[in-house]
Amino acid sequence: MRQLHSILLTVACLLPLAAGCTRTINRSAERKIRDALPDYIGTAKVWRAHVENPAERTIRGQLAHVTIDGEGVALKQTIVCESLHIEMRNVEVDAGKQRLKSVQETLFTAVISESGLNDYIRSTPPPDDEPTRIRVVRLRDGQMVAYAARRLLGREWEYSVTVEPRLASPTKLEFSPDRMTVLGLKVPLPQSVLRWFARRLDKGFDFSTLPFPVRITQFKVDQGRITLSGTADVMPSLNERIAKGQFNLQGDRGSVADTFADRF
Repeated sequence: MRQLHSILLTVACLLPLAAGCTRTINRSAERKIRDALPDYIGTAKVWRAHVENPAERTIRGQLAHVTIDGEGVALKQTIVCESLHIEMRNVEVDAGKQRLKSVQETLFTAVISESGLNDYIRSTPPPDDEPTRIRVVRLRDGQMVAYAARRLLGREWEYSVTVEPRLASPTKLEFSPDRMTVLGLKVPLPQSVLRWFARRLDKGFDFSTLPFPVRITQFKVDQGRITLSGTADVMPSLNERIAKGQFNLQGDRGSVADTFADRF
């Protein structure tokens, strides 16, 4: 009985050390993932990474759950995301062959705010000879309302355009002229102007420019924000970068835990 008590006491004393070891190993992976995200996805006000995994699995290059969160993420050629949440599940690294062996699933959720949308519109103005100007956009439940003005007959004509976006492809939201309602304009608005409106808005919601393929499965327009969610395929892009030598699979101490992080 004393011997059993001694063994149990020893195990109890070692448990906190094991837990501390797990966080040390996982924190190293988290740090390297976080540091590589600006080059891989885009700059952000804040990037966070969290690895939820037993230490022995991390060392073997098997990660059950990797969570990445960004605030104010500037994606290439698209609107700045207020937040970007990515979850990678059951990731396995083949360090010997210098590649990701498998990723069971990658999920993402992107939130675009009304202020971010207006910043994008202001940062990409139309040519000086374009008579139409979008002054501000408001996001309502299920709808987007653009307040604009058009120079015509020597004066500015103010009006609003209400549109319900739709998912045009797995990577793009579309603002079809057929789904637009114009209010407050007494002069007929040419169809070409509505098509111009659509192109201006479509361009900012094209996520095919991301470094990895995405498939938007659903979106929702709420008061002041648009939320998009779906799946992503990160393996091809990461393995391509590894093959080009853009990411080093060897960590500070050659551990597979550091190895996975370096792949980002």
